[in-house]
Amino acid sequence: MDFANKLLKKTLLTNEVLEKEIEGKTPNWDKDRIADVDSILLKMAICELLNFPSIPERVTINEYLEIAKEYSTPKSSIFINGILDKLTKEYKKEGKLNKMGRGLL
Repeated sequence: MDFANKLLKKTLLTNEVLEKEIEGKTPNWDKDRIADVDSILLKMAICELLNFPSIPERVTINEYLEIAKEYSTPKSSIFINGILDKLTKEYKKEGKLNKMGRGLL
């Protein structure tokens, strides 16, 4: 429950920044074309990638793909995977992913 509360607060507090991150990776997509659930999942995943150093990026991506498969459109997991993959590579290159802990070495 503690993790869920932290994730919710951090996601809500950085909503505008997260929206810009998504817009930067979806230039050919009108904001209205992205399913609301997909948008929420992307924001939460990006927030988790950047703010929770003990969670490996593959774990974050896999968890959100599974949630998308269960609760969003049939192609949502493919869309979300593409965006998160691009962002993860970009964050690594820029040194924004500061992951540490078990299973990350």
